[in-house]
Amino acid sequence: MDDAADVRRKNELGACYIFGVRWSLLVFTWLTAACSASDRAAAEASDGTVSSADTEVARDTAVQVDSNVFDGSADTTSEAGSAPCRFVAHVGDSLTAQTLEPMRTAYVDAGATAQLDAYGGRAILQKLPADPKTGKQAALDLVKSGFNGCWVVALGTNDTANVAAGASYTRAQAIDEMMKAIDPGAKAPVMWVNTFTTKTTGSWANDNMRLWNEALSKALARWPNLKVFDWASLAAKGVAPFSDGIHHTTAGYAVRNKAIAEAYVGMFPVK
Repeated sequence: MDDAADVRRKNELGACYIFGVRWSLLVFTWLTAACSASDRAAAEASDGTVSSADTEVARDTAVQVDSNVFDGSADTTSEAGSAPCRFVAHVGDSLTAQTLEPMRTAYVDAGATAQLDAYGGRAILQKLPADPKTGKQAALDLVKSGFNGCWVVALGTNDTANVAAGASYTRAQAIDEMMKAIDPGAKAPVMWVNTFTTKTTGSWANDNMRLWNEALSKALARWPNLKVFDWASLAAKGVAPFSDGIHHTTAGYAVRNKAIAEAYVGMFPVK
């Protein structure tokens, strides 16, 4: 293989975040094809359009989906005398997907039983091609399956970035669509985790996170069942280290997970 081809292949491998020694031609070809599909620089909107704002999340996120999404087999209806918020449905993006089991454990430690549905790059009305559902659809699916507990919504980081990149909806509209999917009658308790990054430029700049948080605060007047967990104020203190300005290190996720679970049981009774 000549030097130019060698350099080109190393660059292609680097673009897909694959590091290591040389691979055989067969393995290299397979990896390049796989990464090409997963590395698409856009999120697929609910109407089939594509959002360029999700490029960074698509590349930086180890995408995961919870294999234990509520399927109606467990009875989440509160028994006589039991607290209605012992059961929680948590819908999130990469900030949940990268730490699913630790997040679930944090809820257990706090006294709640969690059903999690999360995927990297997910927004309320948009998603990556590989994600089977948007945040809104995840909520609708949980409701349809019979979930009858309380909710945590950990979405917004991608939503506000999408709006900044030119999405056809507003932040308020995205929030209202999620709340309607959960309960149009505004009875089911919802805790929404607000957003924070350390980025200063681009769609994921923290200025755009602040705009999302302002929209959440205004939504409180429209949705009496909504409470907001001010994660941004904690994160701004540097208590949860970041790996790239958007996602956290393992230590950072441990802090965030515990903070979310403890905020949840502080807002809603579980015992």
